[in-house]
Amino acid sequence: MSSYNTSSPKISKRDPSSLPQVISIAIILYLLGLSGLMFFVGQKLVDSLKEKVYVNIYFYKEVDESSILKIMESLKSKPYTKEAFFLSNEEAANEYKKELEQDFVDILGYNPLPASIELSIKSKYSDRASLHKIERELYLNEGVQEVLTQSSLIDQINKNKKLAAGILAGMGLLFIVIAFFLINSTIRLSIYSKRFLIRSMQLVGATELFIIKPFLKKAALQALLAFLVSTVFLVITFYVIGNWANELLFSGQMKWIDIQNPQEEILIYSSLFVILFLIGMLIPLICTYWSTKRYLYSNIEDLY
Repeated sequence: MSSYNTSSPKISKRDPSSLPQVISIAIILYLLGLSGLMFFVGQKLVDSLKEKVYVNIYFYKEVDESSILKIMESLKSKPYTKEAFFLSNEEAANEYKKELEQDFVDILGYNPLPASIELSIKSKYSDRASLHKIERELYLNEGVQEVLTQSSLIDQINKNKKLAAGILAGMGLLFIVIAFFLINSTIRLSIYSKRFLIRSMQLVGATELFIIKPFLKKAALQALLAFLVSTVFLVITFYVIGNWANELLFSGQMKWIDIQNPQEEILIYSSLFVILFLIGMLIPLICTYWSTKRYLYSNIEDLY
């Protein structure tokens, strides 16, 4: 009497067809991760740019410097303030002299420039409604002559930010669709070479789960390897290109993680890699399951 082996069939992990699957999954995850990193870093760069658009607060000439400094200290405690700088009328004149390359004070006989405060607003308050609210609040300070918020420039930056976010989101969705079809095609070709093995297991009475299980294990291992490979290349790319862009555009002053509040940004980057892992794991498992079931329920004629 013949005995039936109840252990799962061994699907070779050194199958040459595994390499194309790992490479294809890794490439797709790399492109997805790159678009995700570009999205988050792009948002951070735009936010940093918005914080460089200062709100200028000009004071009447009769307001003494000590009063202005008190106002500046009170502004630093406001939730919308990123940074605040005092600019005396002498410093403002020196700045204009450098720009104009001539001493306009000697020409006019007096310094017409008032003392001012340059206020950097946090990016989450850099919208038209918030800026108007801040502007009204600033006018309540004694001695304030004029407040310039540059709302139109901020609006243009926000508009470009939304456009860039939409483009990157569309790219991410396109990569997911491409990933599904590319990975599905690769897995179907791999399982096609095992179609007779699948039919043989059916003929000896193996259950559906018994047959599919080793294929799912192999797909999960390949997805894990692909995720690790793509992660390594993403980190290298982010480090090299990120540092290059930082030196080129921000003279090394751009901070990829806010030291004062790192939890939120670490959570964002961690979430990106978790999403990549889930996508890289779910798509191969789903495609493997569907492709294996296809041969489980196909006619013997369809195997040739």
